[in-house]
Order: sequence, then C-alpha cells, then structure tokens
Amino acid sequence: MRILSALLVTAAVTSLTVTTIASAGQASDRLFADEAVTALTLTAPFRAISRDRSADPEYRPGTLSYTTIAGTTREFKIKIRPRGKSRRDRKVCSFPPLRLNLPKGKLDNSVFENQNILKLVTHCKTSEKYQRYLLKEFLVYKMLNVLTPVSFNVRLLKVSYVDSEKDGEPLERYGFFIEHKKRLAARLDLATSDVMRIRATDLDPWQASIAEVFQYMISNTDYSFIAAPAGDACCHNAIILGPPGGPYAPVPYDFDRTGMVAPPSALPDENLGQRNVRDRLYRGFCRDQAVTDRAVDHTVDKRDELEGLIRNQVGLEEGDKKKFLRYLESYYNIVADEKRRTRALKCRKPI
Repeated sequence: MRILSALLVTAAVTSLTVTTIASAGQASDRLFADEAVTALTLTAPFRAISRDRSADPEYRPGTLSYTTIAGTTREFKIKIRPRGKSRRDRKVCSFPPLRLNLPKGKLDNSVFENQNILKLVTHCKTSEKYQRYLLKEFLVYKMLNVLTPVSFNVRLLKVSYVDSEKDGEPLERYGFFIEHKKRLAARLDLATSDVMRIRATDLDPWQASIAEVFQYMISNTDYSFIAAPAGDACCHNAIILGPPGGPYAPVPYDFDRTGMVAPPSALPDENLGQRNVRDRLYRGFCRDQAVTDRAVDHTVDKRDELEGLIRNQVGLEEGDKKKFLRYLESYYNIVADEKRRTRALKCRKPI
C-alpha cells in the first residue's frame, strides 16, 4: 500500500510519486485510455426508466452497440436503471443519469473489457444549452485529472438513445462515463473504505489540500470529505481511499451544480453566506500551511494545461470557452495576490 503522505516531501518527490501512481493499472482499462469521443447506441425502455422515481429503481433490459475502429459492430445485452437523487427529480431533469450493468465474461477484446458497472452522466434536459452544461462538467473532471491522478477518469460519448417501447427518431446527445470506484482504487493500488465518518486529521494532507483548493477553484460547496448524509458511507459527493485508519485520500465527484458549470439548478448555499453560486468559498481544513500553499502553487504550475483543455474541448462553443476561461482566470487573480489569497483561503479548524 502506497503512503500518500510521501507526496509532501518535495516538489520533485511529489512529481515522481504522482507518476508512479498514475501508471498503476491503467493499461487494463481501455475505455478510459483514449481521448476520442466514442459513439454508441443505447436501446431500452427509456420512458419507463425516466419515470421510475422509486428509492430502489429496477434494472430494465437493453442493448449497447458501437462500431469498432475496424468497422465492425459490437452489441451487448445490458441492464439499465436510473441513478442519482436530485437529477431524478422531474422538476430538475427530464432525463435521469443512468447506471449500466454490463455482462461479465462477454466483453473481451472490446473497449468495455474489464468493465461491469458504469455510471453514465446524461444531458438532464433535451435543449442544446444542457449539452453545454454537460460538456462543462466533463471538463471539470478532466481538470482534476490534470491536477492529480487520484481522481475519476471519464470518457466523452455521443449517445444515440433508442426507446424500445415507442416509435420515433433516436435522440442523440453528449454523455460521459465515469470510472467505477473499484477500478479507480485498483488503478491507484489503494483500498476503498466504507466508514461512516472520519476525522479531518485522518485525511492525507496533500490529496486533501489539492481537492479542497480545486473545489474552491470551481466554486463548489456541496461536498464533505469527512461525513455523508445519515445512513450513507462517507462521504458527500466524494469517496475516500486508503488503509483502515488512514491516511485517506478524498476523491470528489458530481460537479454539475458548481459555479464553474452553473446550470439553473445550481443554487448558492445561503447557510454559508453565499449570494451567488459563482461566489467562491473555501471549505478546506487547517493543516500545515506549507502544504496548502504547495497545492495552490501546483494549480498555478498547471495553468497552461488547464487552459489548453478548455480551448480544445470538443462540442463547446467559443463563447462558452471564453466564459469558462475568464472564470478560471478570476481564480488565478485571487491566488496571485498574497493578501487576497490569505483572505480567501481561510481554513476551517479540524473537527
């Protein structure tokens, strides 16, 4: 088991250790090894799936098909059900995010080899502006990939949805797959954890600092790295990886309601005094200030790469790219000024 805190020693050691972690197990997951947009067709009773608002939605039969590079068609019998909480509310989304259950033992020599359960992030609503929100959320995941390998891999898709129970043209929309948490843990050679709550002091300082600074960068307050809602395993919009007792590496996800993406459903946290979802609030815990400073410096070092991701994002209009870049620039303007940085990144005492 790797000791994540070894990342803190020096910048050079950090780079070496990150490279080592990043290379672990990646070759086995072909789905996330390629940056190309994958076109696929999903056939299922989507109207029934969308209307299933039960606490424990049932899987329904469907098929997944795609065309290989060689020009042949691969098709698999799968099971599909809706997932998530807020996005299954019809007032929020007309189309839910999906969970795909792929057939074990039948995926050899396909892009889905070694996969079993996959989360599919969908378009929420059919209008074109919701395509843009989805692409922005995809970009946020890719930005975190740039900052740390301790993050979920994602794969952009162009999905044709065919409803098996009604006539009509397929609905074609962007979507993306999210790496399963067990595949993420295997890639990093780290253990998953099902504890209900952890202490802030049990968090790996480096990975926690990177994640907390990133959440500030994208203006996200809807998360917790130490606790989850009652009855759920830790944490809220994050998982933790590491040996029993820690140190734990927090891995955030679910960025659709951040200030960086800012769909209509993204509301400010008034309990924290936030007036607008794009008003950044730092929720990081207090620890060795040198670690937090190094995390901020790391985001500065990666600025060109992050901006390059945005400029090259497939499907995103130029106007959206410029707005995205300006919002990212506003973060860099804050951290470039020592007084503004100190005032903005005021930490919370560990619980």
